[in-house]
Amino acid sequence: MIKNSKRTSQRKMEHLMIAKGEGIDLSANESWFSYVRLLHNPLLDTSPDNVDLTWNFLGYELNAPLVIEGMTGGHKVTMRINESLAEAAQSVGVAIGVGSQRAGLSDGSVIDTYSIVRKKATEVPVIANLGISHILGRNGLDNAKKAVEMIDADALAIHLNPLQEILQPEGSTDFTNSLISIRDVIRELDVPIIVKEVGSGISHDVADLLKEVGVNIIDVAGSGGTSWSLIEGRRSPEGSIKRKASERFADWGIPTPLAIMEISDLNLTIIGSGGVRSGLDAAKCIALGANAAGAARPFFIRAIEKGPAGVENELRSLIFEMRTAIFLTGSLTPDQLRLTHKYLLTDPLKSLIDERHIFI
Repeated sequence: MIKNSKRTSQRKMEHLMIAKGEGIDLSANESWFSYVRLLHNPLLDTSPDNVDLTWNFLGYELNAPLVIEGMTGGHKVTMRINESLAEAAQSVGVAIGVGSQRAGLSDGSVIDTYSIVRKKATEVPVIANLGISHILGRNGLDNAKKAVEMIDADALAIHLNPLQEILQPEGSTDFTNSLISIRDVIRELDVPIIVKEVGSGISHDVADLLKEVGVNIIDVAGSGGTSWSLIEGRRSPEGSIKRKASERFADWGIPTPLAIMEISDLNLTIIGSGGVRSGLDAAKCIALGANAAGAARPFFIRAIEKGPAGVENELRSLIFEMRTAIFLTGSLTPDQLRLTHKYLLTDPLKSLIDERHIFI
C-alpha cells in the first residue's frame, strides 16, 4: 500500500509539471468556441449593472455560474495551489472542485492537500472527485463516502476517463459495471453526484443512460482544452506504443459546444467545460444550453504564477466578460440567454450539429 501510494503521489507531481507546460492545451491552436457567435443587440434599454449572474447550486447562492474545475491534490507541492484556488473561490463566490482523491484514499499524509479547500472555501460548494475505476467493486461505495468525508464535500464528481486510463502507464482499464456502480453510489450517498468527463465529452445517448440511473448534473468536459491524452503520453518513453498513440488521440472526443448541445434537451443541470478560456467562452456555453461554465487550466496557471490574487483576478476577468457578453445580447440573466438561442453557428461546428440531427 505504501509503495502504491508513493507511486500515485509521484504521478500527481508528473501531471502537475506536464500540465503547466506548453503543447498540451488544444485551445491554443483552435478553439471550438470560435465557431459560435452570439447575436449582438445594439438597442439596449438598461445597464450592465442590471445583469444578474447569480446561480443557485448545491444549496448555495453563487455570484456567477462558474466552477473552478477539480485539477490537483495528492502531493505536498499541490497544497499551496489548492489553497490559492479555494481562497479565490471563497472571495469571488464560485464553486470549486478538487482533483482526483485516489491518493488521499491510500495515503493519509496527503489528505490535507485536499481538505485545505474546504478550510478556505467555507461558503461556496466544494466538490469531491473520484475516477469511475475507484467506485467499482466491493470498495466502491466506501471510497465514495471517504472522498466526500475527506473534504466535507457538497457533491461528488465521478469522472469518466477511459482514454486517459488506457494511455496512462499504470492505468485501470476494466470498466465493467460502471453504470450500475454509479446507480448504487447515487442510492447510498448523502450528497448529489456529478458525472463528468476529463476532456472527451459526453454524448446524448450516454447522458440519457446516466439520467435513467438518477444523475441530474453532468459536466460535459468536452475536447478542445487540456489534452490528457498528451499529458499521459509524455509520461511514457520516447518511441513507445502509448506515446505514439497519445499523439493520435490528442483531440479525440466530442467538442465542448457540440457536447453541450447534445444533452441540452434532457432537463439536466449542465456544466460546460473543456477549452473554456474566457468569459466570452463561458457565455457561449450558456447560450448553447449549459447552466454554468467550468475551467481548470487558466486558474491552475494563475495559482502557480501569482497565488490567490492571480486566481481571483482571472475569475473577475471572466465574470466581467461574461456579464458584458450577456448584456450585449440583450439578456439580463444567464437563463434568458440560454432560453432565447441568441447565437449563430459556423462550420465546421455547424456541420457536426447538422450531422447529429440536433434541432434548436
